[in-house]
Amino acid sequence: MNVLLLNTYDLQGGAAKATWRLFRGLQKEGIHVHMLVQNKTSTDPEIHTAKGHFNNYFNGIRPYIDFAIPLLQTRKRILFSTNLLPDSVVDQITAINPDLVHLNWIAGGFIRIESLSKIKQPIVWTFHDLWAATGGCHYPLECNRYKETCGSCPVLHSTCENDLSRKTFLRKQAAYRPIKNLTIITPSHWLAGCVGESTLLGGRPVKVIPNGLDISVFHPSGKAEARYHFGLPPQKKLILFGAVRAVKNELKGFDNLLEALKKVDQIDLELVVFGSSHSEMVKRVNFPVRFLGYLPKESDIARLYASADVVAVPSSQEVFGQIASESLACGVPVVAFGATGLLDIVDHKKTGYLAKPFESVDLAAGIAWILEDPARHEALSHNARIAAEERFDIRKTVQHVIGVYQESFNQP
Repeated sequence: MNVLLLNTYDLQGGAAKATWRLFRGLQKEGIHVHMLVQNKTSTDPEIHTAKGHFNNYFNGIRPYIDFAIPLLQTRKRILFSTNLLPDSVVDQITAINPDLVHLNWIAGGFIRIESLSKIKQPIVWTFHDLWAATGGCHYPLECNRYKETCGSCPVLHSTCENDLSRKTFLRKQAAYRPIKNLTIITPSHWLAGCVGESTLLGGRPVKVIPNGLDISVFHPSGKAEARYHFGLPPQKKLILFGAVRAVKNELKGFDNLLEALKKVDQIDLELVVFGSSHSEMVKRVNFPVRFLGYLPKESDIARLYASADVVAVPSSQEVFGQIASESLACGVPVVAFGATGLLDIVDHKKTGYLAKPFESVDLAAGIAWILEDPARHEALSHNARIAAEERFDIRKTVQHVIGVYQESFNQP
């Protein structure tokens, strides 16, 4: 079996992390696997860089060009991808000649939408957001127009039916129609339900397979040593929050977390943030907030989890929530809102607390509930690790994915 994984980045972002872990896991299972990316920062020889129409420098600016296209309508930076730019990806797929093409996060100008119909091999596509099923947005939030034909897009602040979202939707519809052998993988049941309700992909087979991780890297370890390593206070209750662009990405809910922590009384706490280096929002709170910036090594991230008493994931929309799964693997309870992909990760009052969406008062109650009782906290931590071993071990994820590959080969 010869498999080619496609992702815009090899190491940058949550989708890249999930794809990289799958890539390594497939290699360990003896699968002949390559990876094709637009922007490469690793040195792995089995990861190939897409050839730009001009040079490699152009690959680095393709995402900025693609994300800038909607600026003509919105006048502000938003995550909306048109994938209009020409590419040579299909030629490279032909040269590598895999038996199967496994798409992942391919937005940001990596592959033109029209190029998808030119892929001759069976296609498996893991969704890391909802972009493939919409007219261009990655997270539709309350908007359900992807269940119809998009248009009048709230992300674009548009009142026009035939706007950029409708045109992108129709381009996808035309590109998907000729693809006969396509299987979709979603990391959560919530996302699978969204795909099933979409106009573009509602009739396609969907498999739910959680994103996996290396549970030998993400594992429980000494809290005191971890706090000493990062210079964190030994006695305070530490709440950990993190993500790519943690405080700038409004979907991650940093403002909601700050409001919740204001309501946590009689607990000597400190908030620790990774993935960002500063936020003006902390000036309005009366508890300490420490920023650790970007942590490139998974071993350091795992150690940081170990330092925490609870990890907060107050996102308004998550297709999965890798921060939550990594935290559980390290034996740290998670507090989150009981919605979207996090419903598949956190078991309410067993491995953490699922607050009422999107009420900061209940989020505060959940944080306090986890922290107030040491025996309860110990039980939650124990359950968290067991749940991670059962659900998120990359070795199990790889076996499920290989099963999808084999089913794809058997499709007529």
